[in-house]
Amino acid sequence: TFEIQWIPRPELRISPSDAAERQRNNFVKADVCEGDEASVEVLFKGSPPYTVQYVEHVKLEHGAVAPKTKEIRAALQVASLRMNTAQAGAYDYKFNELEDANYKHSAKYFTPLHVQQRVHARPSVAFVNPGKTYSYCSVESDGEEVIPITLHGNPPFDLEFEIKHHGTGKPETFTLPGISTHSHDVRIPHSRVHLGKSAISLRRVSDSRGCSRLLDSTTPRVQIAVFDAPTITPLESSENICVGDRIKFALSGVAPYTIFYDFSGQTRKAQATGTTFQRLAEKPGTFTVTGVQDSASQCRASANVVRNIHGMPSVRVSHGREKYVDIHEGGETEILFEFGGVPPFEFTFTRSSNTDKGGKKGVVLDMKHAKSEEHSLRIRASEEGTYEVVAIKDRYCSYAKPGVPVNWKEAKKLLM
Repeated sequence: TFEIQWIPRPELRISPSDAAERQRNNFVKADVCEGDEASVEVLFKGSPPYTVQYVEHVKLEHGAVAPKTKEIRAALQVASLRMNTAQAGAYDYKFNELEDANYKHSAKYFTPLHVQQRVHARPSVAFVNPGKTYSYCSVESDGEEVIPITLHGNPPFDLEFEIKHHGTGKPETFTLPGISTHSHDVRIPHSRVHLGKSAISLRRVSDSRGCSRLLDSTTPRVQIAVFDAPTITPLESSENICVGDRIKFALSGVAPYTIFYDFSGQTRKAQATGTTFQRLAEKPGTFTVTGVQDSASQCRASANVVRNIHGMPSVRVSHGREKYVDIHEGGETEILFEFGGVPPFEFTFTRSSNTDKGGKKGVVLDMKHAKSEEHSLRIRASEEGTYEVVAIKDRYCSYAKPGVPVNWKEAKKLLM
């Protein structure tokens, strides 16, 4: 008797551990980044040696590549196919012919297999203005320059910078995580800047796909020049001033200066060519210096110097009218004083000799000082004469008639 056995035809399969996803004869490998190592194990069954032919189809993100036909020769039951990751795109490896020591390829008995993989481009980053020098203040301030960059890849991005300070050896690095756009304005942390010049280099960028790019030392860089921030200092210690006074400030930095301020809710700015800045307090309101900028850089040092401008106090006697009152000897009358301003009020008034109506002013017979916590005060008068207020002072400001010297400390000794 004779026993005849069929020699099995060769078979090919893909190692299950290499496939992230499988749909019948289509195997999908996990995505990789451009330039990463990637391979797939091809398992054979039959009589070695084996020859398998495959076609590499590539759909690049940029450009086109013609299909390439390649072979794998294996003396054992397993072979490794090194996959192409040189360029970003969608790769398809179609295994379309298989032979072993006993059988030539037969399309009738072999079903093609596909292995697919997506290769992602590595992210990239560049300065918008390479080689430019940006100006910075030594302290954080509004309006200082930012360093624009452009990024390519899949956001969000993580970015690593290198700072090399002039005259120092070892550079510093800092990271900027979570950049969600393809254009970004970089603000260098002030904890990282030194007075003088520093070089800023891009060192590494990574994106949400887990791909990263390491940039070498030839990548274009930018410079930053760090200047001492200008300052503005008030020359008066009091926050309360009066209409007619001058508000004075000392400036330090490099002239000319731009001073930013608000007056009663209106934003304004002024120029100063010297080391002082002053403004006349023309009317009541709140004067606030918000910042100063000098010519050394475009950064604006923030400030918050507040000055409250108060109007001059005022007083009316007998409702502001000239009033003539006749009193009998031993009698008295009432004089009403009405004040404008912020209490408490102090005022000095005189009693002069009476003259004919419209005549010359009489001789000053008496001078007295009074104080009021309210906006009005009534005083009883029993001596004849003309009563006139010659000086007044409220909580913040004071006023005296021309030619009437008033020492308010001395005047308190005359208080009624």
